[in-house]
Amino acid sequence: MHCSCVCSVVQRAWWLMSQAARGVAVSLSTSLSLGVFFLQFLEWWYSSDNQSAVKALTSLPAPPPPLHLQRDHSGQDSPANRGKETRPGSDSRNCPLCQRLRTNATVLATSGFVFCYRCIYMYVKSNRRCPVTGYPTEPQHLIKIYSPES
Repeated sequence: MHCSCVCSVVQRAWWLMSQAARGVAVSLSTSLSLGVFFLQFLEWWYSSDNQSAVKALTSLPAPPPPLHLQRDHSGQDSPANRGKETRPGSDSRNCPLCQRLRTNATVLATSGFVFCYRCIYMYVKSNRRCPVTGYPTEPQHLIKIYSPES
């Protein structure tokens, strides 16, 4: 009888140790899987397509300044710009697309040019680029300008 008790205690201890080892193995496997998932998530987060799009937009060369900025404040051509042609009727308050006085002034963040909201929204929605510089752009790059006069 004494031997059967010892065998039963040894069997129970062996069973408990095998269950503990199995639990440790499952825990290690789960932890390793979660760790690999987390590292892959971090890799995706820091090298996502969104980041490459931002880098592509910021690496574009600066567009030339608008024609009205190439004149000095007195309305005369600056010495550096004498002899250069300017567009007839170009006015800093006119929309480059419709050539009329801007309404609901909106700047295109990718180029810095200011347009009427309706003109630039329709143009960007259909062409996906700036009408002046040709830089690629999206409708979310439109920014409303709030001026003290309005």
